[in-house]
Parts: sequence; C-alpha cells; structure tokens
Amino acid sequence: MRIAVMADIHGNRAALETCVAEARRRGAEEYLFLGDYLGEMAYPEKTLELLETLRKEAPCTFIRGNKENYWIDRLKGANPDWVWESGSSSTGILRYVYDRLEEGQIRWFEEMPIAKTMVYPGLPPFVICHGSPRKVNESMREDYPYIDELTAGLETELTVCGHFHIQSVYSRNGHRVINPGAVGVALRCGGQTQFMMLCGKDGQWEENLITLPYDREKAIREMEEECLPEKAPCWYRVTKQVLLGGTVTHVGALTRAVELCRQETGIENWRNVPEKYWEKALDQLTINNE
Repeated sequence: MRIAVMADIHGNRAALETCVAEARRRGAEEYLFLGDYLGEMAYPEKTLELLETLRKEAPCTFIRGNKENYWIDRLKGANPDWVWESGSSSTGILRYVYDRLEEGQIRWFEEMPIAKTMVYPGLPPFVICHGSPRKVNESMREDYPYIDELTAGLETELTVCGHFHIQSVYSRNGHRVINPGAVGVALRCGGQTQFMMLCGKDGQWEENLITLPYDREKAIREMEEECLPEKAPCWYRVTKQVLLGGTVTHVGALTRAVELCRQETGIENWRNVPEKYWEKALDQLTINNE
C-alpha cells in the first residue's frame, strides 16, 4: 500500500501539480488530504478542479482544516461583525477566495471530518487530522507546552497532522506524530513544496518525507495577475517572501501587527487590524515592498 499524504495546499496549484506528479511517479494508490485547501494563492477554483480530477482517478480522503471553517462560517452568517474587505491585509484574501467559491463547494467542506481513523488490512490503524484530533486549529508542534497532555490522549500509535507547515517526525508518550509539511506555503525548506509517501511494509507504516522544487514564480505571477498585492497588500508580501524561502510566517506577521495596534490603541483584535499596523509590522520584520 502506497499512500500520498498532502497538507496545507493553500491554493498553490503549481505546487500541488508538482506533488501529485511525483506521487504518481512513486506509485501512489491512494491520497489523504489534511485540510486548508485554499487561501493565499490565486485562482482557488483551479485548485479545486485539480482535486476533483484526482478524486475520479484514485481513492481520496479529505479532512477539514481551519481555513475551511472560515468559508463555512461565512456562508452561515456567523461573526456578522467581522468585515471582509478587499484591500485589507487582514481579510482581503478571505474575501477574494470566498467570492470565487460556489455554495456546493462550501457544503462539501462542511461534510469533511476534522479527524479520521484510517484502517487497512494487516497494518496498524492511524489517525489523520489537520490541527489535532480534538480541534481543527490546535497545533501538534513538538515544542508546544501542552503537547504532553495532548499526545497522552491519542488513540493510535501514529497520528498524521498538518496545520503548522513544518515537516516533522517525533515520538511522545508512546505515540508517533508526523507532519508531512505543507504543499502550498511550506516553512523551513527554502521555498519548496512538501508531502509524504506512507507505505505499508511488513505490518508497519514507513514514512518517506519528500521536498521538491516547483514553479514558484508561476504562483507569484498568478497572484499578481489576480491583483492580490492590492486586495491584501501585506498578506501578499508575507506570502511572496515565504514562497521565495523567507522565514517570516503569516502568524508571526499578524501577531506583530496585533501587538502594535494594542500598544497604540489598547484594542487587540486580530480579525480587523488597521493597515498601518500591518505596514509597521512588516517594516520591523524587514519584509520589503517589491
């Protein structure tokens, strides 16, 4: 059994095409996708078209990520005071993607579980999730303070997660945790794309973590074609520098912008940070405006 495991595509179709081609070359019989299919990149409908094509070619399992929850909540009218505006670094990308989604696609996201136990004959079961098995946006990074408590409650020896975009393998409390890395905006890999082949052999699972170059210039060019530098100025700048191998994350930039806003206004609201604090944050983080 050869299974391709991919997480955090974030709308990066160029990277996804590269990973799928490599998975096919390696004889993938099945695909597991761990959420966050859209966001950050241009032409989200084309990413979904590629996933739909793949669903027709091979067995595919889809897990819901925290990004999917944004589109679901928006469709349901949750958080009515959260304004999604083009031109905002906080919400411009959310607005851009949502405007291109069909209701049926969002309903499909809603049907996805946040975790699933995978069972194969002659092999130990394992759990797949986006954040953690208990919460879609809970990171399973090894260095987080709650990780001992979290891993102690895991139901299977192996858990495969996404969400934090760093290719990782570690063991804790008798449980093994693997993050295959991110297809779309992978961290700590010089701007490449990542996924994993999980192979059943002699009654055990063996992982092969894969890192590949891809046409990242195409991804950047498509973002510019869709005017994302205008629709989400600072968010786009962070995305671009990650694609080019930079180390400043979206979470890091947002955290800095929120803190600058709090210091000046006393308001701490990550959902609607004024643009001037984003600009100050990126200046402090030395992300240029090219």
